[in-house]
Parts: sequence; structure tokens; C-alpha cells
Amino acid sequence: MINIKYIIENIKKLKKEKNAVIIAHHYAPVEIHEVCDVLGDSRGVFEAVKKGFDEEIIVTVMPYFFGEIIKAILPDKKILIPVKSRCPVANNPELSFDKISAFKEKYPNIPLVCYATSPFKIKLLADKLAFPGEVVRVIDEINSDKVLFVGEKNCTEEALMKCKNEVIPYEGNPVCNVYSSATIHDVNKLKEKYPNMYLMVHPECRKEILNVADEVCGTGEMYEIIKNTDYETYVLGVEKGFYDRVINEIPNKNVIHLSPYLVCNAFKTFRISDVENSLINLTEEIIVDNAVAKKLKDVVDDLVNP
Repeated sequence: MINIKYIIENIKKLKKEKNAVIIAHHYAPVEIHEVCDVLGDSRGVFEAVKKGFDEEIIVTVMPYFFGEIIKAILPDKKILIPVKSRCPVANNPELSFDKISAFKEKYPNIPLVCYATSPFKIKLLADKLAFPGEVVRVIDEINSDKVLFVGEKNCTEEALMKCKNEVIPYEGNPVCNVYSSATIHDVNKLKEKYPNMYLMVHPECRKEILNVADEVCGTGEMYEIIKNTDYETYVLGVEKGFYDRVINEIPNKNVIHLSPYLVCNAFKTFRISDVENSLINLTEEIIVDNAVAKKLKDVVDDLVNP
């Protein structure tokens, strides 16, 4: 049997010995949260990365594309990932460089917004990148009547509903099967039990859920809303790792998870023992093309500090 308490103490010791920090997206398993130096949503993670670290080694507990962006921001650091996890949306074959290039060529002189959850190289084609929960704002801030969008399909629906500009979505935008697993039936069932519930959902949820939600936003914003408001019941249409964090860190609030199916295997593949092994063996190191990373620098900088 794994002794998690022993592993946690050993990880803390290894971080000092190896001059390392651990950063994780809060979708990671809750057992890992305790050993993190940085824990947050996409924006929170990258804002911390942009500030930089004195430590030489950065262990990332999130899918591989996150690590690639971090390496682009901090090229002189050793970036490790305990498990080479791949996000099905970011690695969807429809989001290939050639296909997105062809899409962009079809609409010349129209700016392209690319979802942060996308393949590393296609970000080279983007005029702007957007974190989850920020797509509508990023598109609306662009001085153009028309904007191209490459990203997740349900997130596209939110942009089509809310943006002032005309949004031209890439037809091959993939669906996040995790967020699509929640349905309006889940919402209605909880509404019967908690008639005064405050529903907050991730923008990758189905359109039918986006239409009835009180808030459609990123998880970092959700966290602040829960901390600073006093609704009777909060229902979260989010990945379970974030829900686990909230009930652990804000136990005085009544928080309900929308659906037990909102669990992402791309994050749940990580184990605390993997983090320990990564620090012991300094594996697996993320390497990116330096030329690509340099070209991405401006658009990545703008993503973190708009």
C-alpha cells in the first residue's frame, strides 16, 4: 500500500535537494494539491510562470501542451512532466498545422484567435490566444468586424452567442467529451433539490447548459466568486479536481458537483508517486523547438498579460 504521508514528506525534501518547484492545474488529483508551490487554473498557472522562479527545475502536473508553453516562456529552466499525458482536445488531428493554415488562408486578413488548449505549433498562426473563460473578452477586444476562432466546439457556441464581432469558427473544432458528459437533465434534477442554487459552469459545457447558467467562466473566477459571495448553494459544472479543491479549501460553503462524469483522465493519470519519481529521476524533460518558442513569445506574453 502506498504511504501518501511518507511520499508527501519525501517530495518536500526532494524539492529542496533538487532546487525544484511543483506547479499543477487544480484538475490534478487532490492528493497532489498539498505538495504544489503553484496550484490554479490556466491563467493562475501561467501568471506565476511569467513571474519566473529562482528554482532551476519545474515539475508540471498537467497535460503535455501546458508544459510546452511553460518551456517557451522559461527556455532556460528544466521543465519536467511526471506522466506524458495528452489532452484529447489539444491533440485532436483536426487541429493540425496544415488544416489550420488552410482555414486561415481561406479568410485572408481576418485575425485568428486560438484557444490556449490547442496544439503547440498552431499557436504560431494565432494573432491572439485565449484562456478558458476569456474567449468572449479576447474576441470582443479585437478591432475587427470578423474574427476567426480555433478551439473547442462548445466554447465556440458561447462565442457565437455572446461576441459583438462576427465569429467565424473553424469547422473542425473538437468537442471536449468530459464537459459534454453533463446534460440539462443533470441541471434540472439538482434544481428540484436546490431551487435557489447558483449554477457556475465551464464554457466547454453543452450549449443547453450555458444558456441556463448563472455564470459561464473559468475556474479561477469561480473560486473567487465562491469565496466572496454567500449564495445558498453553489453547483459547479466543472472537472472534479477543481470541485475537490473547493470543498477542501472553502468548507463553509455548500458546494455541489453537477455530474459525476465530469472527470478528465488527462489529469487523473497523474499520481503523487509519479511526482516523487519525477523528482528522483528528473524525468520526463519537456523539449521544444527553440525557433518555434521564440516566435511564440509575443503571443504567449500577450496571453498572460493582455
